Amino acid sequence: MKSIGLLLWSLKLDFVFLFLIKELTFADKICLVLLKYIIYIRDRLAGLSDKPPYVRVFNKRFYYSDIYGLASLQRVYCESYRLKHLVKEDAVIIDVGANVGQFNFFCQHYLKAKRIISIEPVDNCFKVLQLNALDPKDCCRYAISKEIGTIRIYISNISSQHSTYIRNENEEYDNSLLVQTRTLDNLADELDIESCDLLKIDTEGSEYDILISAQRFLERANNVLVEMSVNRSSAGNLFAVGDFLQKRGFKLLELSSYNRRQSSVDGVFCR
Repeated sequence: MKSIGLLLWSLKLDFVFLFLIKELTFADKICLVLLKYIIYIRDRLAGLSDKPPYVRVFNKRFYYSDIYGLASLQRVYCESYRLKHLVKEDAVIIDVGANVGQFNFFCQHYLKAKRIISIEPVDNCFKVLQLNALDPKDCCRYAISKEIGTIRIYISNISSQHSTYIRNENEEYDNSLLVQTRTLDNLADELDIESCDLLKIDTEGSEYDILISAQRFLERANNVLVEMSVNRSSAGNLFAVGDFLQKRGFKLLELSSYNRRQSSVDGVFCR
């Protein structure tokens, strides 16, 4: 049943990718879809090597860390392509919860961003992120939290994309590690970020804590893309996140579709 569910999810991505995203050529889209299945079958049969594998997509190498690597990149395009009409080219973008750099790759290629600061605390993901990044020097190996210090991150046994410092009772974890924390206000000051065209937050339940850590920085942000919890343990659910941003001058522009099997929805807020 799990395999059937994954296949249906993948086919749904294919439909959106092929027929709803207009700014890519159909040939490029077909190439990615075919590669996704070829690479998945190859890696499933042969396994992954110790070195991060890569596949060439849109004339650029994309490095990944698990057999769903290319599907996770395709998912970012399918969920975020409408940002093209909201975020200007040469934008400054901050990506909190960057994983291996799927969103960084998307911002480089599709949004034509000028600078992308990617924040990812898990070491294995961070090493791959640096390979995918527009500028490796703009990759920060921290967790963002309300306070500067250390925190324990729990590593999901399903995918590193589900790793979090807020344990979910419906999730199983293989491992955990202590990582350094920064507030987003503190990190933005350290990196001398004067303005931000898009702040993206996807941290499996700790998004509200991150917003609390960024109250000064939010005054410099024009748009926020944030995952909001619905049916999982979290620092604050979608009502808390939406209320927090509304009180600071943001309005909800778009909300992703939702069904009862999901634990979160994505919201796009603009000033």
